[in-house]
Amino acid sequence: MLQDLLIKLWFVLLILGVSLGPTTPLLAEEGKAAKEADRFPFPVKVDSEAGQTDGLPNRVQNPSSGMWYALVPAGTYTIGSDQIQDSKEIQVQLSPFYISETCVTHGQVRQELLTRLQMYPEGKEVEERLSLIHQLPAARQADFQLGNMMLNYYIYRRDWEDLNQLDPEIDREFAVTSKEVLEQLHAHENLSMEEQVKQFQFTSPQRKSFNKVKAAIIKCLQHAEKNGFPYQRATHRNAVTYAEWRGVALPTEAQWEVAARLSAAGKLHVDPLVRNHREYCSDFYAFDYFQRKKHFKDPTGPRRGKFSDEQLERETQVSSLKVITRIVALNAVVIRGESISKREYSLAHSNSNESRRIRLVINPN
Repeated sequence: MLQDLLIKLWFVLLILGVSLGPTTPLLAEEGKAAKEADRFPFPVKVDSEAGQTDGLPNRVQNPSSGMWYALVPAGTYTIGSDQIQDSKEIQVQLSPFYISETCVTHGQVRQELLTRLQMYPEGKEVEERLSLIHQLPAARQADFQLGNMMLNYYIYRRDWEDLNQLDPEIDREFAVTSKEVLEQLHAHENLSMEEQVKQFQFTSPQRKSFNKVKAAIIKCLQHAEKNGFPYQRATHRNAVTYAEWRGVALPTEAQWEVAARLSAAGKLHVDPLVRNHREYCSDFYAFDYFQRKKHFKDPTGPRRGKFSDEQLERETQVSSLKVITRIVALNAVVIRGESISKREYSLAHSNSNESRRIRLVINPN
């Protein structure tokens, strides 16, 4: 733990403690109508042969990720089931939304993660420091670029460890080199920003060590064996992170079920949502949420998770302390996929071996 804290500290010093900002917006496609660009979080490619519904194209693509989305028109839909203990047949009124025709693939995650690892944070202090860095010789600038990638790797490696898991020897080398650089930065922490930039420079062994880590990371993320297959080891945290990176969202529980029902009826052409895997929704899980009202408009779930007495007793057998289970339940999130209406939840400490995938939605303006 102490070593991890030291590593984090030197990286924070290096980039002045500014956390990563949002993605730089994609450039608008040439000739894209302004009103169309305003509807979506990014410029889209429209499938003109798919037609329109209520003025919205029925099928669009994010050219950057290659992912296609199908329109679910606005309307009042039936979801839920009176035959399921924590469910209830209700009516929901939904605004139009687009749901991804497929789940996020390994290749799409790897591509975005590699991009993120090489991005600088955003913020006024970073801009000031970058303006000073850009005045340095190219070789010196490369040290800062390399240090930035090592910072990003540190931030993301736990969430995406199955994609960028390094050889233990390289990982140990990364920790040792990071500690050395931390000690160097301690000697400069009282200097002005301009002096810090002038003074900072990797030694030849440090540069060699970090470049070895960089090469290993890139090799991992460019690995193509499973790139076309759905990413199946998602946690709720990295599902949300990936959606935010792309400027979209996870489906609400109501959106997911409506899409599943339309797909099962052949009215929505997407990969089946009900299959031998689970998909994350954006809602917290509360066993009584859909029993509170008869009608909902664009429901987004409860403010916090909540277990029934039976669920609480079952989960307490894992944690041993009911008070701990009550706290854990506050962050329980919805996962769906076993059947159209069956509700399930995922806990932060869950180590399930079942497939957990990421499906995305666009909520047009």
